[in-house]
Amino acid sequence: MSENTEAIISYLEALHANRHLVAAAYINGGVTMEEDNQRRIRQLQQHRALVPYVHDEFRLNSSLGRHLDEVFQRQRNYVIGANFGEQINRLQRLADEFLKASHEDRLDDRDNYATDFDVGVFELREGIASTLLMLRTLTDNQFANVSTIAEKQRQNEFYIAKVEQLGSALAMLQTDLLLEQLAASTLLDPLMSIYRHQVLDRLPEWRATILDITTVLKAYLYRLRQVEPDARRVRSFALFLKKNPGYEPPDSDSLTNAPVWVSKFAGLQLRSHPDLGSGPIRDGLAEIAQGVPPAKVSIVRERQSGRLLDDTDAKRVVTLPVKPVQVAYRRYIDAVHAQEEPLSALEWKRQQLPYADLDDRAWLLYVMHSLRVGAARASGTRGIGFSWNERPPAHVRSGNIVVDDVLAWKRT
Repeated sequence: MSENTEAIISYLEALHANRHLVAAAYINGGVTMEEDNQRRIRQLQQHRALVPYVHDEFRLNSSLGRHLDEVFQRQRNYVIGANFGEQINRLQRLADEFLKASHEDRLDDRDNYATDFDVGVFELREGIASTLLMLRTLTDNQFANVSTIAEKQRQNEFYIAKVEQLGSALAMLQTDLLLEQLAASTLLDPLMSIYRHQVLDRLPEWRATILDITTVLKAYLYRLRQVEPDARRVRSFALFLKKNPGYEPPDSDSLTNAPVWVSKFAGLQLRSHPDLGSGPIRDGLAEIAQGVPPAKVSIVRERQSGRLLDDTDAKRVVTLPVKPVQVAYRRYIDAVHAQEEPLSALEWKRQQLPYADLDDRAWLLYVMHSLRVGAARASGTRGIGFSWNERPPAHVRSGNIVVDDVLAWKRT
């Protein structure tokens, strides 16, 4: 195991050992150093998972916090995202150094630049996919983390600009100097293959997603602009009523310059409700609630209606029908008692026409079971001996016992 691998394992073990502290720092926005967690905070600080904030407060490393945001899809307001222009410029420099190392036959340096280029392209792809996922999530929930129409409008305008910037970055990926640089030399074919697989093949899907997000955002922004004038008037009227709680609207008959719609519109059916934000109203409601007597809870048990029972119902006797195999077995036992020689159960059944429909295997199984149970209970088969003929096994390891016939006889 290499030294780098051991360092990574040590870091992951430190995160796992202090997982509750990391979760608290992420959810609560930080943790405070105390006597019981001082050693654990210092350990996470040494691994740069926690960074000092103010006094004895610590916060998660920004990169670790962004990773957790992506994992749990936590929405942050006005997220900027990655700088794709800088990432593309870095890929150009790596490709140039890879080409120079190939010409100068520096194989180790060439492999290192190829590895960095591969990782850089992967980070670029993941950054674009993560940004699109974030924008798609915000679009689907229509920015539900804001509370006012004006704030929704400002957020829409901000994210429309971000989508347009992302669209420009995607255009750069296909027409930028990087693509021309990778296609200029056959030595850069390995890097071109990586770039095509990770980025170029995904450009149509990314463009379609950006077009869909842009259409939704612009349509939603247009609806907000339509609603905003009416919403502004409603907010102004609400502010006026809050400043003037005793305001009463004038009588329509006293209005001299009333519009025409006043005489046609029946008016809104308004329902008044107490303002729970006012302290005196809350106190008054509390006094009213204390004076209300508790409700009496009574449980009413519903009884189901019954029916009259006839006296003959209690005396009714149900006779169970006797199965043909039971009758056949009793007659077979009587036949065994009537003769001295062993009697074959299968031959006896075949000679009885009323029981010709009984299956031979089922008949033998019933006779064997009844004889064994009767012998164990010493009832019904007293003085009866029995045995059965077993067929030789099909092979040595066969565990099946195949019975061809059952013999019963009267003991002397």
